Amino acid sequence: MSLQIGINADSSTINGNLSVLVSMLRDFQAAGFSHVEIPVHGVDCVINGNVAMLHLEMLKQVLGRFPFSYTVHAPDALNLEDAVQPEIHAAALQATIDVAAEIGAYIVVYHGSWVSNSRGARMAEKPVPEDSAAIHAYWAREIDRLSRIAEYAELKGVTVAVENIFRQNADEHTYRIDPRELAAVVSAVNSRHLGICFDFGHAFISANEEGFSIEEALRAVLPHLVHVHIHDNYGKSASRYSRPIDMLFQGAGDLHLPPGWGSIPYGTLFPQFAPSYQGVFMMEIQPRFKDFYLYAISWIEKMAGANPKELKE
Repeated sequence: MSLQIGINADSSTINGNLSVLVSMLRDFQAAGFSHVEIPVHGVDCVINGNVAMLHLEMLKQVLGRFPFSYTVHAPDALNLEDAVQPEIHAAALQATIDVAAEIGAYIVVYHGSWVSNSRGARMAEKPVPEDSAAIHAYWAREIDRLSRIAEYAELKGVTVAVENIFRQNADEHTYRIDPRELAAVVSAVNSRHLGICFDFGHAFISANEEGFSIEEALRAVLPHLVHVHIHDNYGKSASRYSRPIDMLFQGAGDLHLPPGWGSIPYGTLFPQFAPSYQGVFMMEIQPRFKDFYLYAISWIEKMAGANPKELKE
């Protein structure tokens, strides 16, 4: 069976303009991708916690013109632990699942939840990643919410993949930074419709910032791995300039380079997951590098098919 190799449709580039999405999809088709990840926030399909039906119908018409299979990415700012309107965030994640079901997507990626400021300070002392029982107690409310989300996803024939992400704010408290903690939370939910999306670029930055091993992190998530995001960077924290054009010359931040361009040790990581992985090799490449899509596809094919002894960091 041929590999399933996908690419993300960048939300900021689309910015609600389906003509831009059409242009992207044409480029993706020309390159030979089999899957595309659709960001609901980039195509305006979830508004005020509800499915925007007119936008969804327009999206379905666009997607129906192309031969891809699809996955879906929930809004980046969605947070089930939101301190102000958690009910809106929960409704928005359900609406995202609805959109996925409507376009035939079976994976919904969610960035995970966080708390900050006063509530974060009042929470119990943060457990170490190896202490699963303490992690379960610390995130009991989140586990309950994710359990209900998993039940809803099961009704819709969708699996929610919670994604690891590097620290966004100095005062945030979250399980999504350390994939070992993420694995403990997902394990506590114990549903076939809730798994993990392992983002290699995010994990590499987190490993360098937080002091854990990316190899250990990947091993921890393997029992729950349903989706991956593949791209590259140099593991450096972002500077105060966050635009790619400002970070690129410094090699700083979440650059979303084509895989193989940065310092992520894919040569040791691919043999850990690729032989048994059944999902899509979903790349998240910054659109400025679209001229290298064919290179990126060839890289995935080589890495996924290589003998582990042949792989070099």
